[in-house]
Amino acid sequence: MDLKKVYEFSYDYLLKAANACLPEDKIEDHVSIPDAKNCDSIIAAYEFLLVILQDFNRYPNVIKYFDRKDEIKRILHNYDLAYIASLTEDELYSSFQSTFGLQTKTMWKKYSKSIITGASFMLTFKDYNDFKSTFDSFDNNDMTREAFALLLSTKIYNMGFALACDWLKELGYYHYAKPDTHTKDICAALNLSANDDPIGCFEAMVKIAKSAEVDAYKVDKVWWLICTGNFYRYNVKLPLAGSPKLKEKFISALKKEFL
Repeated sequence: MDLKKVYEFSYDYLLKAANACLPEDKIEDHVSIPDAKNCDSIIAAYEFLLVILQDFNRYPNVIKYFDRKDEIKRILHNYDLAYIASLTEDELYSSFQSTFGLQTKTMWKKYSKSIITGASFMLTFKDYNDFKSTFDSFDNNDMTREAFALLLSTKIYNMGFALACDWLKELGYYHYAKPDTHTKDICAALNLSANDDPIGCFEAMVKIAKSAEVDAYKVDKVWWLICTGNFYRYNVKLPLAGSPKLKEKFISALKKEFL
């Protein structure tokens, strides 16, 4: 299978799908520039970590970080890392409970622990330059990148390899792609990795990126936008956005073209 053509087919497919809603320059912007492009401090990186830590499965609909951002920031004392790290998960959950009148305990308790362990991790760095130089030091080759994502998944509770990749790619480490439910399904459909193998999916997307001479970030975003139809930066949603039919139709087109 020509992996370069897989990417080119995917990119063209996205352009055609979004043509009526967005100009090509905005589509290109969305697939090329990370969400945290202006991150320049430990606190900014930590704040984005809180977004990532609730961005999987049913968590976004339960935590609703963006809707509750101001209240969460207040509860966390304006992201005072030392204060956050001093809390227990029960103490933090109790604050969330009293503020939001929570109905779902398990996910909020896990998110509370993630918030605390994330703060403890960020406190291991002297300043943002130390943080950045440490992260940069792993961005040398595919092996160290993969190892670093695995390391991060052990440092921050409930993160996992996929969310570690997501945080890194959105912080501007363009060699990373997130092996989420969409990308895993696509790689499995093309026989590039098993559906339950996030690392295999990550490695497959990296290979596609190298073959096409683009960033793995770009492969990730092209596929995600095709499958979700959600150009959130511009508050634009394609027809059938959020429906599994978008992914099903794309996978069917890929199989017809390459298998």
